[in-house]
Amino acid sequence: PESANNGVTSGTLIPLLVIGIPGGATAAIMLVVLQYHGVTVGPDLFNDSPQLAYAPFTAMAVTYFLMIFTILPLARYMSKVTVVSTTYMAPVIISFTLVGAFVSRDYMFDMYLALVFGVIGYIARKTGYHVAAILIGVILGPLLEKYFLIALQMSQGDIMVLFSSKLGNVLWVGLFLSVGLSLYFEKRKKPGKAADG
Repeated sequence: PESANNGVTSGTLIPLLVIGIPGGATAAIMLVVLQYHGVTVGPDLFNDSPQLAYAPFTAMAVTYFLMIFTILPLARYMSKVTVVSTTYMAPVIISFTLVGAFVSRDYMFDMYLALVFGVIGYIARKTGYHVAAILIGVILGPLLEKYFLIALQMSQGDIMVLFSSKLGNVLWVGLFLSVGLSLYFEKRKKPGKAADG
């Protein structure tokens, strides 16, 4: 499971660094950090700042190599953490999370904000919403609004400018197919689940 987890993490960084779209929750957090430091991700990143673009992959390669000498000898003992009841683990994890949110700026507001978003994430998970999708939406929403307004200004308010590019139309078709097929297969699964119950 850990090998699969490590493989997925590196894969989500590719769309982030190449086209500026996070492929998962981990990449979305990295996007926020990079934007905070004034780094614009996208195709120009590899030309303008190659040392920054290749640094995550180099760091992961070194980390995976060091894991051979650290994780393998300790795997037997570290695996015992999984048998500890959530009743004992949850308070410890929540405490460390709140302390980490506080010490970054020494503001109590940051701790309350982390607690509120933790509750929102818990409710989202319990109600079937994917936290990663919500996080990506929160990050990409302002960017979508920004470039949408720029496009309208350049076209003098003509909404059809969004469909004036061949590449853009291909992306629109892919978007509608992705959403449509997801809804279609989701609807097909529900009768099967009801029949099994």
